[in-house]
Amino acid sequence: MKKMKKFFAVILSLAMVLGMSATAFAAKVTDQYANKITVSNLAADVTTTLNVYNIIYLDQDDAGNQTWKVVDWAEGYVSENAQTGEFTITNADGLKDAADKQASADVTATEAGTSHEFTGLPIGAYVIRAFDSKGTYGLMVANTYDADGNYMASKAASVTAKMEGYNVGKTADDKFVSRGQRVNFTVTTQMAPKTNEDGDTLTQFKVVDTSTGLKADSFTLDSVIIAGTKANVDASKATAVSNNDGTVTYTVDLSDLIETTESGATVEVKYSAVVENDHTYNNSATASAETVNYTPGTVNGYEGNVTLKKVDKNSNVLNGAEFQLLKGTTPVSVVKVSDGVYKKALEGEADATTTLVATNGTLKITGLDEGDYAFKETKAPTGYKVNSDNKTFTITANEKAEVTVDAGEFVNTKLSALPHTGGIGTTIFTIAGCAIMVAAAFFFFTSRKKANK
Repeated sequence: MKKMKKFFAVILSLAMVLGMSATAFAAKVTDQYANKITVSNLAADVTTTLNVYNIIYLDQDDAGNQTWKVVDWAEGYVSENAQTGEFTITNADGLKDAADKQASADVTATEAGTSHEFTGLPIGAYVIRAFDSKGTYGLMVANTYDADGNYMASKAASVTAKMEGYNVGKTADDKFVSRGQRVNFTVTTQMAPKTNEDGDTLTQFKVVDTSTGLKADSFTLDSVIIAGTKANVDASKATAVSNNDGTVTYTVDLSDLIETTESGATVEVKYSAVVENDHTYNNSATASAETVNYTPGTVNGYEGNVTLKKVDKNSNVLNGAEFQLLKGTTPVSVVKVSDGVYKKALEGEADATTTLVATNGTLKITGLDEGDYAFKETKAPTGYKVNSDNKTFTITANEKAEVTVDAGEFVNTKLSALPHTGGIGTTIFTIAGCAIMVAAAFFFFTSRKKANK
């Protein structure tokens, strides 16, 4: 240890961030030391990235004068008391965000275990940021020194990582669907802690999904898997509620499992629901706990539409035609939205039909899945032949946007004209008949005369 001429305490208080603080160190030293920081309590089953940033360092000029300085990017978040020489973190959240925006950390490590040791760090003050696939750890602060009165020595600092927030993963087995289709969803997150910082027992942990475009009474809980093992969760723990804004909130209450489940254990919830909207659906799944923030996971799904125009051979609009929409050879059931506009029907939906009527020569059908389709004309406009050639089209899946297909024009031709009654045709038949009668009479009387002689 080296005796110092003067001692100024430097305090790094981390208010509002896990209650952690950094202890004091001297304003002047004659040497720099190689020190280490040990980070513990990392997740055991994932790989963690750790970034270390030096925020206060010892600067020495040509005359040997040494001064503690704050790095440029942290100056707005750390202040110095001019009279005491103390440094204080004034904006912990801002410091955390500023560190995350740096192009690179001073030291970076990737760790698959529960702890990691950084060595050879110059004396100073540091912040550590840690991330893994489960979530983000809170900001950690450490000083690589030990100060006692007028003396200073190198110090092996230790910090405990604490999960600040978990990520929530959300997946769907199909993102391009048809109206009425049942879609399977999976939510993956981590179990909340059993106690808070004060040691109080925590009692709430729920997985919550807020969706649009899904049928409220169709939600079905399939399974809950915790740390790879299926959990026994009663169906009554899963409820769906329709909200005034058109959304549905689906909640799976897993609070009963907190006590028997390790904090941070992987939780996987599988459920399904029927798509009710005829254009899109979306889900935003998160978790609700008393001490942990969860970053939501979102899934968006989309559907297909088709339009058809009914015309004659001169492209004039025709009214009154009726069609079926076929997928393969099976007619698709639809529900009328408005004149000439239909949506694919839900199973058992009232007023479902397979008959589509074109209005002002047009048809539109929404809520269709990808695949090959055809329009089949079942009734032609008055005065026109039924077109027996089906109009085929294909909807190609797009998981980023709704798809609209223009099936083009469906053409009808007029029926052939028949001869008018009383026309030239009947005149010819009348003249021919009279001629035959005259000839028959002539032969009759001639034969009578010969017979009488």
